[in-house]
Amino acid sequence: MSSNVLAALLGWLLALIIFCGFIVLLRYLDHRERMALIARGLDLESLQRRSRNRRALRAGLITMMVGLALTFGLYPLGFMLPSALTAAPFHLGPWLLPGLIPLGVGAALVVSYYLEQDGQPPHDHH
Repeated sequence: MSSNVLAALLGWLLALIIFCGFIVLLRYLDHRERMALIARGLDLESLQRRSRNRRALRAGLITMMVGLALTFGLYPLGFMLPSALTAAPFHLGPWLLPGLIPLGVGAALVVSYYLEQDGQPPHDHH
């Protein structure tokens, strides 16, 4: 094998080891957190539900911002394309769909986060 192929394989192997190590570290930290919550007598179910809701909000915000960035990035195409394709007002067209779709999905996730709030503060068992 040539040295370039060997270096590439070793690089990939190192990246795989780092990735797997990171996953193991996250699992270990999650386990430690879970054991600490159990030791304090806190309700794991409500904490997991709130964690899922926060993840949905985070995913919605990320997806929405990616969609917004794509929409802003693709908008100038309306000024570069021939006038026959850009007859719509404000130079809007189908080239904006790759940005508008994730923008809508992200907005739906954010709205669902706020609609699922139960309005009751979490209660701790001390």
